[in-house]
Amino acid sequence: MSQPRLILSQLIIITVLTLTTSHSQAETEKADLVLSNGKIYTMNPEQPWAESVAIGGGRILAVGTDEALASYAESASRTINLEQQMLLPAFQDVHIHPMTGGLAYLGCSLFGIEEMDAVLEKISQCVKEAPEADFIRGDGWDWGLFIGVGAPHKKYLDAIDDTRPLIFGDADGHTLWINSAALALAEIDADTIDPDGGEITREKDSKEPTGVLLEGPAMDLLNNKLPPPTLEQKKAALLYTQKYLHSLGITAMQDAFVGLTGTDSAKSLEAYQSLLDEDKLKLRVKTALYWEPGQGLDQIKAMQAARETYSQERLQVNAVKFWADGILEAYTAKLLEPYSDKPETTGLLMVPEDEIMAAIPLLDAAQFQVHIHTIGDATVRYALDAVELAQKNNGVRDARHLTAHTQLVDIDDIKRFAELDVIATFSPYWAYYDDYSLEINPPQLGAARMQRMYPIQELIEAGTTVSFGSDWSVSSADPLLGIETAVSRKDPHAPSELVFFPEQRVSLHDAIAGYTINAAYTNFLETETGSVEVGKYADLVILDQNLFDIPVAEISDAKVQATLLEGELVYGALD
Repeated sequence: MSQPRLILSQLIIITVLTLTTSHSQAETEKADLVLSNGKIYTMNPEQPWAESVAIGGGRILAVGTDEALASYAESASRTINLEQQMLLPAFQDVHIHPMTGGLAYLGCSLFGIEEMDAVLEKISQCVKEAPEADFIRGDGWDWGLFIGVGAPHKKYLDAIDDTRPLIFGDADGHTLWINSAALALAEIDADTIDPDGGEITREKDSKEPTGVLLEGPAMDLLNNKLPPPTLEQKKAALLYTQKYLHSLGITAMQDAFVGLTGTDSAKSLEAYQSLLDEDKLKLRVKTALYWEPGQGLDQIKAMQAARETYSQERLQVNAVKFWADGILEAYTAKLLEPYSDKPETTGLLMVPEDEIMAAIPLLDAAQFQVHIHTIGDATVRYALDAVELAQKNNGVRDARHLTAHTQLVDIDDIKRFAELDVIATFSPYWAYYDDYSLEINPPQLGAARMQRMYPIQELIEAGTTVSFGSDWSVSSADPLLGIETAVSRKDPHAPSELVFFPEQRVSLHDAIAGYTINAAYTNFLETETGSVEVGKYADLVILDQNLFDIPVAEISDAKVQATLLEGELVYGALD
């Protein structure tokens, strides 16, 4: 966190806190709710720990000891004894896909299925349960399924049903695995030319498609032939996601893929607006409008119009997402040097470099935050170069541009983040040894580049603001899994002595900050949320254990007991 920016607001909050906790009850506003006898980790550096918090009108009235807040407790509408449970500012997620994730889980979900036979069995079940459906769509398969057995292929799906399109997205959202009927629907054959930024995989000795479409431009050849989800289906997807996030203690998020044109499943603004109108949106939402590659700079006008039309307190339409490159596993992440085991390629850019360099300065001038998907080290560099050009053209402003995932960072670019005031966001739950980092990535990158993966602590030490997201539904959105992994760099699911580059482990405080005050800063919410301080919204989470009192390996076992949004219970129970 850039401390100078917060000094004035912190001094104001500290002054208000001092006055509030010293006032007599006659001079203070009556609390609707007082939470006492707790282990309250405030994320306020001037008052790190407290015992009680008083809430009124959706905001925090006072924070302090039980004794200091006794007058509030005596007259409050409700007082709850936390019995030494931990209370934190509610978590936030700075990179998540609530619409596509919700649709995926309400469809034929393959998430979490770890064996190939089980995946094929689930697909067969979905096919049998929908005999009248024109096509079957699902998501969530993992590239690890194919270790030792080759790659996804249409033959596996054709064996289940070759009469209807079968369409299954990977958990990462970068690949479609489809059958022959789906290829026919998309009008893809041996003569189809790969679109810019995408790839149609083919048989080794011919141009015959294998049934795998890599990255958005290729996937859209099929997606654009499918009927769009209805408004009610979209609202149901968002409500599914909202319920899931509340169960994890999350009350704010940055939706990392909101479309204005193109694939209809990404067009979520109308659904958000409808939920707001019905008083059903119980999340703070910042949307990152998707930059359509090849559609030109005129799309900025449509983005400005969307910002003007839809932005309000709980829905802020003021970021733009560049899906700039792909993923390592599919050789579509853009690298500075060729892949070690595939030297003929350095990967793909979904958005051409000249388009990135032209668009980002213009978006910066239009007061948008820029949200750039960066997996490969080349894409990280392009992002930093574009922000540097924006500052040269427009001057320095409080832009809070960010790189998403920030998986592979060349050592020469570490200091540039702080110098350019670019926020590095990570999916920290990915930073441990799994099938990807043990078997798939090492041959691709070699030993030296492997050490540049997820350099979280290195960037913190360099003065970079670091915040965390999940990329759900790619992987779990549980902040406790992310916190544990960021601190340990170990597999949070099983005992292991393998540490994924231990020099990149972070402190527990910094890990919590990544999901609270730093995430709030990333989402332009730090004056309203992200810490337990007087005047801020009572967006809070209660855990059954104090994370500082338990072994690191048990952090992800802690349970969310309750989630509050503006003092309203949106998950769990207070008593």
